[in-house]
Order: sequence, then C-alpha cells, then structure tokens
Amino acid sequence: MPDSPAATPWLDLTTPITDQMLHWPDNAPVHIRLTRSMAWGDAANVTELSLSAHTATHVDAPRHFLADGADVTRLDLHTLMGPARVVRIEHAAFVTREELEQQLPDLPPGARLLFRTRNTERTWAAQPFTQDFVKVRADAAEWLREKQVVCVGVDYLSVGPADTHKILLGAGITVIEGLNLAPAEPGPYELLCLPLLIEGADGAPARCIARRL
Repeated sequence: MPDSPAATPWLDLTTPITDQMLHWPDNAPVHIRLTRSMAWGDAANVTELSLSAHTATHVDAPRHFLADGADVTRLDLHTLMGPARVVRIEHAAFVTREELEQQLPDLPPGARLLFRTRNTERTWAAQPFTQDFVKVRADAAEWLREKQVVCVGVDYLSVGPADTHKILLGAGITVIEGLNLAPAEPGPYELLCLPLLIEGADGAPARCIARRL
C-alpha cells in the first residue's frame, strides 16, 4: 500500500560518491569517468567506476577483518532494515561504554544504533583524510556485543581500530560506515540500508535511508 501524503518523509543518509573523493589512504582512489559520450558522437553515455568497496557510505562484511568471515553476499539484511535509533555522542574522541550506558540504560536486544558525533558537523567527505575522527572504542564494542545489538552505523569512513572491528564483526553485528547523519536528529527511525551484492567482497557501497518514527 503506498505511503499517504502525510507520511514522514524519508531522509537520505548516504554520502554521495564523487570523483577523487576522500578515501582511506591505503585503499584505491575513487575515479569516475565517461568511456562513451553522446557529446563525442556515441549512441549513449557510459560511466566507468573505479573504487574501493569501502568508499563513502558502505557496509562492512565479516570478511573485512575475519579471515574466514562471510562476504557481503551473506549478510543478514534483516540487520539493516527496521527500527533504529540515532544517538548523539558527546565525547570528542570516542564512543565509550560509559556514555552508552548513560544514554541507553534500557536498550533491548536486536537494536540498531547510528552514532552521530562531531564527525557529522565537519562535512568530512569534502576534506582531506584525517585520523582525527570519533571512533568506537573497544570497551563500547564489547558493550554493544553484550547488549546483542545487530547493527552499528557511524558518520566517518571507519567505525574504529582493528580490535573494534573484530569485536563487532565477530559478534555478527553489521557495521555501516560513512553515513551522512546531518539530516537526522537523535531519536527513533525506520532504517533501510542495502549494500550492493558483490560476490567475494569484504564490503560494499550502500544506499541508506531513514524516516522518523
């Protein structure tokens, strides 16, 4: 049944992929170019893409940090669709266990959490790469595992260091990185996030949308 005109509008939480945009330094750079063009006399316009699986808004598969982990085609899409909560993180450097315990004292199992930090205020996608971003600390990752969270989203290219990735991915927690959370104030949302189906890949770009509940 189609949405009614009064339905809450969908917000696009996806960071656009642009030519030569910010990328992790040891990943492939982003190139977008025309290989066929109607302006050149071709019958159609055709664009070639060259980029890392971990470009802009993307989903990490367990294989990203676990040698025998599942690739992106085996992700449980249920973890990426359903009720979610945008949480404003006040700490300037980390998402910490202490702050999560204070903000989410009654978190039920199966939660999806999107962390809005100072990263969002920096329009980071248009700036040079920096290690000065808010990261999910290992103690927070362990708390998320204990609480049986199923999805964690962050507003920069990485959720955090290797130990954080291993804790989350090892627990079956789906990780969304590179979100644009500027349109989303803290609170409850319905989330839809679908990564590209790329066989053998340790991650994939995704389109993520949400609407306020």
